[in-house]
Amino acid sequence: MPETVIALTGLVVLLAARLLHRWISSRTQVQLFRLRQNGTSERVRALPWGSVVTERRANEEVRIEIGKRAGEGDE
Repeated sequence: MPETVIALTGLVVLLAARLLHRWISSRTQVQLFRLRQNGTSERVRALPWGSVVTERRANEEVRIEIGKRAGEGDE
């Protein structure tokens, strides 16, 4: 009986540690994304009208044209 209790307690502790690890990892990823976006926002706010900002990251490319409405392009 005590072996079963010890084994179950160990399993619960292991599962709780895994859940805590996943939560911390996910939270860290969200915070890093927010910091990157905040940096982009601050840089864009400081640019004059007509400027173009292109940022490339791992699997994405962001192009921001200051002074144009969404959907307006160089046609």
